[in-house]
Amino acid sequence: MLRRHPEPLAQSFDSLQQALKPLNIQLETGSSLALAQSLDRAVLPDDPYFNNLVRILTTRCMMQAQYFCSGTLTPDEFRHYGLATEIYTHFTSPIRRYADVMVHRLLHAAVDRDAGYASELTNKVAMAEQSDVLNHRHRMAQQAGRASVELYTSLFFKGKTVDEEGYVTQVLQNGFSVLIPSYGVEGIVYTTSKGDTPVLEYDKAAHSLVSSDASVSIGLFQHVRVVLQVDDSPVSANVGSMRRKLLLQLVEPHVPGLSLTETELSAIRATKPTQRSEAQIIELVTTHPEQVQSI
Repeated sequence: MLRRHPEPLAQSFDSLQQALKPLNIQLETGSSLALAQSLDRAVLPDDPYFNNLVRILTTRCMMQAQYFCSGTLTPDEFRHYGLATEIYTHFTSPIRRYADVMVHRLLHAAVDRDAGYASELTNKVAMAEQSDVLNHRHRMAQQAGRASVELYTSLFFKGKTVDEEGYVTQVLQNGFSVLIPSYGVEGIVYTTSKGDTPVLEYDKAAHSLVSSDASVSIGLFQHVRVVLQVDDSPVSANVGSMRRKLLLQLVEPHVPGLSLTETELSAIRATKPTQRSEAQIIELVTTHPEQVQSI
């Protein structure tokens, strides 16, 4: 029972490398050591958070580590890129992950000839199937964690209007993602809606969004100012759905037809929707989950 981390594809870093080039920063992706050293050099003296941001975006370029049975792959495929080691397995407290339990059982069987063990431990097919289950459950746990963060983030911001600075972390054809460091949350500012003429045009070559008169350009790492709220309209077509999304609206840079005006900002701040207290909502979520759709 091993854990491998495939080397990321070079093209996965293309957009990030392109955004870093004007800043005279180059990521070396040939090895994990070279990457780590180049990340240490990726700093801007006047922006202490920049290095953290580059590391976050670099992690998103990586492939996901996986459990596997050693008999199903060649030794060349065993390597763990992130840990810079040729072969790696978990050997920590067996109360943490079932993969640890499996490794402990294998080691016990290997060092104690009198130890009893299940036949699955010497069955390559069964171990491969177990590895697939572990990988699936790991992904499900990650998704559950993200969903929990999404829920409680919505509860925290419900009824609030937050005006904050952030960084552009992704450029899409119809918008851009913004990370707000002060809260650790990320959302999308949409520059067009279905059937509407886009306010900003996507420039594929520059991987940026540009206004029609070329006076405003939005790309990776750019500082922006946004207003953050919880959108009370359901995410899905099911109006009883509990899911609500964070709504980010651009304030700066000013883009006519997209950015909020001071009048609009004042109107948003003056609106005080009726709401449960945060304590009431959290109690509802934890003790009566079947009623959560009423939030």
